[in-house]
Amino acid sequence: MMKAVALFSRRKTSRPFKDYHTEWIKTLETTLLPLLRNSMSASTSSPALLSIHVETLHHHFQLYYQALDLAASNDVVQLLYPEWRNSLEKPFLWLGDFHPNLFTKLLRSFLCDDEEEEEENEEKTFHFRDKSWEIAAAWKNPCKALMSRIEQIECGLRLMVPAIVARARVAQVGFTERVTTEWGRKEGAKPTAVVREAAEAQIEELTCIFLDANRLRRSILTEIIGATTVYQAALFLEGLSQFVIGFRDSDLLDEFEQMAL
Repeated sequence: MMKAVALFSRRKTSRPFKDYHTEWIKTLETTLLPLLRNSMSASTSSPALLSIHVETLHHHFQLYYQALDLAASNDVVQLLYPEWRNSLEKPFLWLGDFHPNLFTKLLRSFLCDDEEEEEENEEKTFHFRDKSWEIAAAWKNPCKALMSRIEQIECGLRLMVPAIVARARVAQVGFTERVTTEWGRKEGAKPTAVVREAAEAQIEELTCIFLDANRLRRSILTEIIGATTVYQAALFLEGLSQFVIGFRDSDLLDEFEQMAL
């Protein structure tokens, strides 16, 4: 259904979102992530400086979601069926962008039990060798309040995602029913005209669904940053940035596409 809507929507954006996305990734990779990492290093450790760069990087992600909202309001189909996304990114997409579960999965990856910590000790030592001791110890023995907050965030996500998926499913069923009903009524009508009419009727609902999905992504990220210390947030945002940037790695993409053949 998304493909049909994409093909037959008449609404056009003045600037494709993929152009903004490319610039946003470049700023993240070449400017903001290096600044965050520098403020995390043992040689330049400063809580005030680290806090500024954590806030700046978080703001960069929030600007991205605001831009998504704006692009969706103008032309939602370029986001719901993003042909410009590469083959590495597409399996992780949910209603136009990365699934919010990725945020909580990444968060959970920092919460290793003692056994896993022992097995990975050498690797962790290497990872943290240039970072301040506050950063290195940020996720060691997290407090009960944080663990409880993480569980609340995950619980909210488990409630919200199925509800949004159900709305998308209803929209898809409505689209199909509208096409078949109109086709039956309008004898001799061209298939493209019938599908286009049905697609245009669904644009408003699809836009609302997308905006709600995007609002969920934005709120989950904000809740995670709000629940963590500045040191924990720094490591989380570093990992999230690496994850997003990694999809643009040409060597990794080539390897993935070769495996898919």
